[in-house]
Amino acid sequence: MKTRLLHAAALTGLVALACMASPARADHPWQDSPAQASITADAALPGLRSTTLLAGKNGTYLALDSSGHPVRIDATNTSTPLSGPDVPTEPLVSLTVSGNDLWGLSTEKMPTLIRMSMDGAAQSRLALTGATVTGSNLVALQIHGARAYLADEGRPALVVADLKTGTAKRFLSYDMSLIGRHPLLRAGEPRMGPDGRPMAGGNVRFLLLDTKGQWLFYQPACGPMSRIDTALLTDTDFTPVEQLDGITEWRTTPSIGGETLTPDNIFYLSDITVGSILKFGSDRIPLRIIRDPRLYDAGAPAVPDSHQMAVLATEDGTTHILRIALP
Repeated sequence: MKTRLLHAAALTGLVALACMASPARADHPWQDSPAQASITADAALPGLRSTTLLAGKNGTYLALDSSGHPVRIDATNTSTPLSGPDVPTEPLVSLTVSGNDLWGLSTEKMPTLIRMSMDGAAQSRLALTGATVTGSNLVALQIHGARAYLADEGRPALVVADLKTGTAKRFLSYDMSLIGRHPLLRAGEPRMGPDGRPMAGGNVRFLLLDTKGQWLFYQPACGPMSRIDTALLTDTDFTPVEQLDGITEWRTTPSIGGETLTPDNIFYLSDITVGSILKFGSDRIPLRIIRDPRLYDAGAPAVPDSHQMAVLATEDGTTHILRIALP
């Protein structure tokens, strides 16, 4: 009965979330967009990680420096540390925005969520219990309502934490959707292991949540992208079998360095296999909107509005920000 109710709820959202109500199949391959995006600026940002980029206001972005501290990139492509009082001194492994709050994840001593103002001032700290096991490596964070969603790459699992109590539960441990099963390809070449064979693309690394907090999308860097209804992870009436049955392999992707989901439910992915940016929206047409050799080492993208985006990329060992005009 509970499963039927969940399916009914998903169907109710079909009109508003057309691109998310049924998976995009392999019979719709990525194709070059008729109108291509263009890189309008390429600026070096030494000392920044390429794994985190969030859209701010007035052409600004938020990122993490090499020590895991939050910085703001201004419209002139200059990065400065956030200047609010009580800016976290502990290194952060992930950063996300929810409403007017900036959230960081620290794993320095134990998994801790830090809620900040947009200028970096720490508002609260919440230690998480039950989020990790021996060998865990939490790498991604999303926040919605009273819950945090995390991805564990080291011991593959999805983690859901209560933002009032800090109590966390692990789900889908070692499910195949969380484990990289394909070689990671960069510029069309596989990463080779010490045995001389291509290495798989690691475990779950990317985590996205739609604006309503209903759909959680996740994937290893080598793909594919999977989707699950968050109710399956937050409603205790659902069984582990129902959770497994609720996983949808959502989209086959090439190897990617980062991804984002906009408020109007458009995916943008940094494709490191051929050096491009991928777009997939409500029209359900998977598009390649730009190709450029600098995107072979692309990381996190961010999209502040329908006219522009930015992506962090590594060039000659230094992180750069590429500002891109969207078609």
